[in-house]
Amino acid sequence: MNLYKFARNKLITFLAMLFELLMLIACILLADALVEEVFHIQTMLATHMPLNLAIAIVLALQYLIAVLEVFASYREDRRGFTLPIVFLPGGIILRTAFMTVLELCLISFKLVTYFLSVLLEFALQIFRLDKLIGSAHLVDAVDRKLEPFDIFVNHIYNFLYFHKIHANASIFSSFFNGSLSFWCINH
Repeated sequence: MNLYKFARNKLITFLAMLFELLMLIACILLADALVEEVFHIQTMLATHMPLNLAIAIVLALQYLIAVLEVFASYREDRRGFTLPIVFLPGGIILRTAFMTVLELCLISFKLVTYFLSVLLEFALQIFRLDKLIGSAHLVDAVDRKLEPFDIFVNHIYNFLYFHKIHANASIFSSFFNGSLSFWCINH
């Protein structure tokens, strides 16, 4: 079996889902251990995992996901330079947090615009002005103005992730492909 066939194997998708679920649970246990040992605050868990063990589990899962991401990236022909931040301790968490903040800034602005355009269209229909003025122009104008920012965020995504996306796609593409599992399912 060559690398391309191995990367497209359903086992890679299953392992990505499994490792990312375990990583989420491990991060919750790490946060719980951190709060208990550093701040001495009782959380919802009666017994806590030792902080060193929680860190070791998170790091082990991180490196498993990073290696899996490198293998899965051979599904696509698009390749390019990737900043290997995932190989730093806590790199996947740092990369995910950075991209989530960057994406949510743009997505929240777009979603507010979409919501306001629906309200505007509703108000225009009430006053029978919907034939004269359309709210779709507002959405189109905002999308045109924000398109360079979409492309910029997608370029940042391609710079930080081994599995690449189309740079001229919408911001929602980078948001929903940030998880290796979602990317594997879509590709």
